[in-house]
Amino acid sequence: MVNIAIVEDDKLQASQLENALKRYSEEFRTPLRTTVFHNAMSFLGKYAAEYDIIFMDILMPMMNGMDAARALREKDDKVMVIFVTNMQQYAIQGYEVGAFDYILKPVNYPEFKLKFTRALGKLMPQKKAASVLIKSESGVVRLTPEQIIYVEVQQHHCIYHTKQGDYRQYQTMKSVETQLAEYGFARCNNFLLINLAYVSKIEGMNVYVDGQVLPVSYPRKKQFSEKFSEFMGAGV
Repeated sequence: MVNIAIVEDDKLQASQLENALKRYSEEFRTPLRTTVFHNAMSFLGKYAAEYDIIFMDILMPMMNGMDAARALREKDDKVMVIFVTNMQQYAIQGYEVGAFDYILKPVNYPEFKLKFTRALGKLMPQKKAASVLIKSESGVVRLTPEQIIYVEVQQHHCIYHTKQGDYRQYQTMKSVETQLAEYGFARCNNFLLINLAYVSKIEGMNVYVDGQVLPVSYPRKKQFSEKFSEFMGAGV
């Protein structure tokens, strides 16, 4: 999961950027969590070094983006900052505060996709590389979270369903859930752990996962639906 903050006083511009992030997430099955702040003061006041990438407007009331970035660097000198502005000359000054890049307004999706892909390319090696080792009948298989569509438990064995096939291993669902918790997985019932990147919709007591219809239990429906909404960036 990549945690993103948007600091933008213009609600329309913030919405355009949110939509670009949502489109990217769906297109590349990249789990993103986005939070919007409409002024730099509230952003800095609540800052807790939890974000991976910050999209920062430059021209804002009370405190402009450049001053906010300088204050941010006193709290966090590692977080990636990308300025969003309609004036290129201001964006160039961003390198003084260690900005990674800039995007010109209005946000153009092809340009956004190019620059965001480059940002993720720099970011992802810095995040903990995740892998799951499966001791299958044919040997040991290494899977990344992105390869796993869902995990199913049957008779004390967990079955990992992937595009490449299914892999079975003796272990508890709880151990799998703990290992994959930060990578966008959620339980829809006691026996299924779903990669939310593959969910197209939740309808009634069913969830549609990569062309399959899987059951959602009543006790888990509320929490599962909330996690899916959060994963897709709804209500942030």
